[in-house]
Amino acid sequence: MKATAPCAALVLCLCAGSAHAQTVATNAGELRGSAQQGAEAFLGIPYAAPPVGQNRWRAPQPVSPWQGVRNATAFGPVCEQAFAKPWGPYTEEFVAPPPASEDCLTLNVWKPASAAKALPVLVYIHGGAFAGGAGSVPVNHGGALAARGAVVITINYRVGAFGFLAHPELTAESSLGSSGNYGLLDQIAALTWVKANVARFGGDPANVTVSGESAGAASVNDLIVSPLAKGLFERAISFSGASMGVEVLPLARSEQVGLALAKKLDAPSLAALRAVPAQALVDATRYVPGDTSGAAPLRYSPNADGKVLPFDPSRASAPVVNAVPLMTGFNAAEMIDPSVRTPAQFIAAVRARYGATADRLIALYPHATDTEAVASNALLARDRYMAGVLLWSQARTRSARQPVFAYLHDHDYPPAKGGQGWGAFHSSHLPYVFGTIGLGDRTFGAADRRIVKQWQDRLLAFMRTGTPGKAWPQVTRTTTQVMGLGDREGMRPAVSTPERFEAFKAYAASGGKLGLM
Repeated sequence: MKATAPCAALVLCLCAGSAHAQTVATNAGELRGSAQQGAEAFLGIPYAAPPVGQNRWRAPQPVSPWQGVRNATAFGPVCEQAFAKPWGPYTEEFVAPPPASEDCLTLNVWKPASAAKALPVLVYIHGGAFAGGAGSVPVNHGGALAARGAVVITINYRVGAFGFLAHPELTAESSLGSSGNYGLLDQIAALTWVKANVARFGGDPANVTVSGESAGAASVNDLIVSPLAKGLFERAISFSGASMGVEVLPLARSEQVGLALAKKLDAPSLAALRAVPAQALVDATRYVPGDTSGAAPLRYSPNADGKVLPFDPSRASAPVVNAVPLMTGFNAAEMIDPSVRTPAQFIAAVRARYGATADRLIALYPHATDTEAVASNALLARDRYMAGVLLWSQARTRSARQPVFAYLHDHDYPPAKGGQGWGAFHSSHLPYVFGTIGLGDRTFGAADRRIVKQWQDRLLAFMRTGTPGKAWPQVTRTTTQVMGLGDREGMRPAVSTPERFEAFKAYAASGGKLGLM
């Protein structure tokens, strides 16, 4: 299928299979799914009432039961957002397919076609900078992974201003005494639904792994420290990853952002804000990853309200509510500044970011030629976020005794035909996790199929036991290595040389941030 094919066609392709699956009775009513390639899919299942009208900017409310058998053979609408067009390495299989609606709080369940019970459960929270994305993104479909012996669930949650608008009047009306973390509350409601219903799909409610990538990984980090998520999962995976460097504003500052939006929209009351058409809210707060043409900065994301999110989870030494085994790491070519092409640009970029540590880092990375400068720019970025995840993991291990298993994924994702290669770019590991390689106008081979098995073997072991298989030790206070996944499976240094690791440690000790961003 060409990368230029409509997203709807990609979704149809992955949902193919007209044969009906068995019906499943949930606590809100019966569902009829569809069979597909060794698995059964139950799509578009409501886990909360539509967050519309007076429920806009309220915690998710209970879903209304239905009579009869509800067809669960098509994805529900994605949550309201400004749709991203394919850009850079992200062809259509990586982006959320329309249509969108505020009535979007649904989830999707894939289970093996066999009658196995007490299977491990994976709940996946999508990325999208807290501004977009969906549980129906084609590369994240769960059938292939489920067919190997798991129940796989993807969810929608409110994004952008719909999910993360804080406002003093919203805080005042809330029983929690906070506002702005509605997307996180949606995720908690979905996990609560899983605990109540997943056994009906063959899953073990006492063996739930919550996972997510990018904004979904940040969400997992938030849920680990949220008292409202206590006991809702037994394991966690942050794909790209812990130590992200995403700014978490205090509630009071997020409320100021909400007041500014209300003024911009000429909405002097909550009633007026709730009456603003959805598209007007999207237009006023537009943020599309990859689009820098006048897009507003990302301002609608989780805030530290002391209730849903007690503090910024990048504080690895802070108290942890859910000290469950955690698997986390990054890809080898994430968030690399492509504008650095010359030695002078490399030096300027390092000095702009690293302050007093800059000259030490400049001396450690060759940059005499354009080729060296480009290579060192990419390697320095990787070393920065890998040093960050390792130091964060060491601190979390010391403070909370939380088992952490860290990785680096290094396989270059096949480029779209006629396009440039982007290496192991942000989110490029997901088709291997879910077994959805083959989408888009790309050439896949035996190495890609091997890496699907490698990733899924590790994930299934972690989901079943809390450890990701043989020869992968958890991080300790003195660890300097992480697991290599992709082309080179096996333990490897987190940072390219010990001297560079020491330089990043010094930078962090001086107050510098080593996250992905």
